[in-house]
Amino acid sequence: MSKKLIAFAAMLALAFGMTACEKETPSGSASEGAKSAGESAGNAANATGKAVGNAANATGKAVGEAANATGKAVGEAAKATGNAVGEAAKATGDWLAGSKDDAIKTAQEKVDALEAKWQALQDKAAPTTDDAKADLQKAKDQMAQALADAKAKLVQAKDATEDVWQKDIKPALAAAVDKAQKIYDDAAAEFSSK
Repeated sequence: MSKKLIAFAAMLALAFGMTACEKETPSGSASEGAKSAGESAGNAANATGKAVGNAANATGKAVGEAANATGKAVGEAAKATGNAVGEAAKATGDWLAGSKDDAIKTAQEKVDALEAKWQALQDKAAPTTDDAKADLQKAKDQMAQALADAKAKLVQAKDATEDVWQKDIKPALAAAVDKAQKIYDDAAAEFSSK
């Protein structure tokens, strides 16, 4: 497209140069006209090239700045996510710290306490609407599953090697107990006042 523009500019300059000459021009004047037309075409081509180059440069700079800003935002989001995951893992691991036997004992106490609190909450909860009754039943089902998972991990933990305990059972036990705690907290917030 830019070659067509340059050719058009050259032809236009040549046409203006020839019309400026008289009908019977000596050969010197004709070559001056051609030279002038060539210079005009060259100048037009040069100006067009500069304009295209400047536009490409500006576009490239804008794209580069946008990519840099996007990369920075993604990096900051990943860092924040990593920090949140690390803090959650640390909080979960805190109550399972210490020896395997101490951690199992602590987890068993948490499961027992959650079961007792859950039973007391169910005894007090008296949902009045169908939606609330359905929500309570859903919470009961979720809690039964979370507590069953925690108890199964406690059974596995007793005979597990230290490596299996650290790598597989301890994280799964922590996740099951934390899930049961969250279910209880959510249900207590919803059904304690009803």
